[in-house]
Amino acid sequence: MNKSLTRIYSHHFLPIIKLLTVTLLIVGSSYSIYNAALIKQLSQSIITDFNQIYSISRRFAQYYNNTDSTRLTKGTYENNGVSIMVSQDSDVKILSTGVNKLRSQLETVAPNHIWTVAIFEHPSTYGHFDPLRKEYAERYREYKINDVMTRIVNLERLENTFDQFYGCNIKLSEPYTEQGSNQRIRTVYYPVYNDRKLDALLAIDLKNSLVDAKIRRFNQDHFTVADAAPHWLAYRQPVMISCTDAEPIYVGFGAWQILERILLPSVLIALFSHMLMVLIKQRQHSFYQDKMTGFYRRDFFEPRLKKLHTFSMLIIDIDFFKAINDTYGHKKGDDVITEVTHRIASQIRTSDMAIRWGGEEFLLLFNNMSEAMLREKAESIRAHVAKESVSELNVTISIGGVHLSQGDFADAYRIADAALYQSKENGRNQVTILDETI
Repeated sequence: MNKSLTRIYSHHFLPIIKLLTVTLLIVGSSYSIYNAALIKQLSQSIITDFNQIYSISRRFAQYYNNTDSTRLTKGTYENNGVSIMVSQDSDVKILSTGVNKLRSQLETVAPNHIWTVAIFEHPSTYGHFDPLRKEYAERYREYKINDVMTRIVNLERLENTFDQFYGCNIKLSEPYTEQGSNQRIRTVYYPVYNDRKLDALLAIDLKNSLVDAKIRRFNQDHFTVADAAPHWLAYRQPVMISCTDAEPIYVGFGAWQILERILLPSVLIALFSHMLMVLIKQRQHSFYQDKMTGFYRRDFFEPRLKKLHTFSMLIIDIDFFKAINDTYGHKKGDDVITEVTHRIASQIRTSDMAIRWGGEEFLLLFNNMSEAMLREKAESIRAHVAKESVSELNVTISIGGVHLSQGDFADAYRIADAALYQSKENGRNQVTILDETI
């Protein structure tokens, strides 16, 4: 990269990059804190949903116990959209209305995530299924008379749950993949006991994506980036769902998810802030800079000069400027001033101060400059102005300067003005530097 490109990059892009970095840190930290603060609310909302599912499921026992039966022979039936598989001639409870109401209430908590609702009798002479999936139909045909108890109740430790006054009389399984459909599900099991005897088992299959769907809705409502997946550099919090032996669900967010969400807003904020700062600086410049020369205005900078006590200062005057105005007009005079000041500005550092002191008179202040360096700088400025014509005219400048280690601005100006007078008296296009001994 050449020097000019380096200067352009440093001048234009480094401030924006720095501002963007700061913006990313501030916005990212704030957004992370916001997400972390809402994770607890999300966790509690997930727990509440499962507790509602449990509560709705438990209410089914009262409906079951107060439903009449009818005699059905072995076969498969359908009533109000609910299938009934009868494995041997039996008195069968017609539960379709209750199953439909149960599903309707569950859908309010877990919309589109109720995979199957099933009621198994014990002994298993018949069962209700909404819907009757191929996987359930094949499995149920293989059940023997006591399979509901041995395969599910004992496995899930749901025997004698009527003894649990405060404990869990319901159970949520670990996630598993249903054979045949390959659907990832979790099952809520609720045993219906009467007179200390198991009469039926309610099984509600929930799509395992229920939690992910809940998190997506929460993110949409709260503009968060939570999920249940592990991440590098992540904040995660366990969700302790009751009545299950499964591992806790962890919800949280990762650094990359935060960055993805805040990157574009941060870039826009940084660009807007940069443009605003540029606009403010431009307005400030218009207040303290002379429009024609770009130098500081005298009325802005003069009060600051009165606070200084060390000076390396030059006063510059354009030679025979009145004759230029009188001969060629003020427009030509303005062009001369503009070009001369551009040449002066090209010879000084950004840390040096250039002030338009009068119409064609300019004052320069330098930091950390010896008397010899001041003399050399003045000579380079004079030569740079004189080496080529200015607006098609031969224009020169006279320079007076002072190197004052201790004093006030009035003293410095008096000495530098005397030096300028000597340059003019000596024929103009001259440099004269005086020190504090004058």
